[in-house]
Amino acid sequence: MKGGSLSNRVTIERLSATVNAAGQIDETSASNWVIYAERWCHVATRGSREFFRGVEVAADISHQVTMRADPVTKSITVKNRLVLDSRILSISGPPINVDEEQEMVRFACVEVATDG
Repeated sequence: MKGGSLSNRVTIERLSATVNAAGQIDETSASNWVIYAERWCHVATRGSREFFRGVEVAADISHQVTMRADPVTKSITVKNRLVLDSRILSISGPPINVDEEQEMVRFACVEVATDG
């Protein structure tokens, strides 16, 4: 993948150590996420589905996010998330080494949106 195709700027965020009264971190609160790094990437939509969650209709949109391999991107785990503009992409698994060349890493991500 050539550098010119890395046209999206993504923010990599990590959960902060702030815990609530029950001793748990609220992952739904934006204030509990801190910026870890920013990288240029390529985002490709890989599919979507709609389903009922309780009384709401929800949608999962899956993406593949590809970025240059470096110590930061290789350390990204499912405990991180990616923010692309105002969209939040939840990371589904560890980084995948593209073509085993140690130059690019790819992440499977899910953007969860609710309607209602």
